[in-house]
Amino acid sequence: MSKFFTVLLGTLFLFACSPENEQRPTSPLIINTANGEVRFNVETAQTLEELQTGLMYRTEMPANNGMIFNIYPVRPTGMWMKNTKIALDMLFVAPNASIIMIKENATPMSEDLIICKEPVRAVIELNAGQVRRYGIKVGDKVNHTILNNMTSLSDVVTPEVPSIAKGPNAVMPKGPNANADSPVIPKGPNSVMPKGPNATTNAPAKLPVPSPL
Repeated sequence: MSKFFTVLLGTLFLFACSPENEQRPTSPLIINTANGEVRFNVETAQTLEELQTGLMYRTEMPANNGMIFNIYPVRPTGMWMKNTKIALDMLFVAPNASIIMIKENATPMSEDLIICKEPVRAVIELNAGQVRRYGIKVGDKVNHTILNNMTSLSDVVTPEVPSIAKGPNAVMPKGPNANADSPVIPKGPNSVMPKGPNATTNAPAKLPVPSPL
């Protein structure tokens, strides 16, 4: 969609946009509804430029296509429809991959803020009407690589958001259940490496790179 911003420490951070926005490669996304699985093909927004632009300036989108925004670390998040020409349904997804908030038929070009105050791991944008068509509800589970519950994994830290980890050896937790407020800090020569689907046995975990507000 539109622009993406974060709600952090009571302040809204809005990103600028670019008029150039062409469709990018897609990946499969599955929503498990009461009526069964619903499959979409979604573009992924995770770089600063992609997050800034979203689906702005598009005049159409294939029926079962959409976009997923990679929100990491998890945090309260909002969207708007500025410069977005097609109506959209928006799904806000929690760290456990369940849908926690739905905004149907967001008005094109509107600058009204659509905010989810709960911690968000991803935001999904679909053509308006898809939520009603497939009976998508709050509580439905989402499967996608960003949520670490599909074939490949992706935990890319969203740009321009300062890390809360402190100290030269602080390591941010990863994965869908990571707590952004609890960094893991290895200590001493015998410190234990992170474990789980993203752990690397032969290399230390990458340190976060803080950026200014």
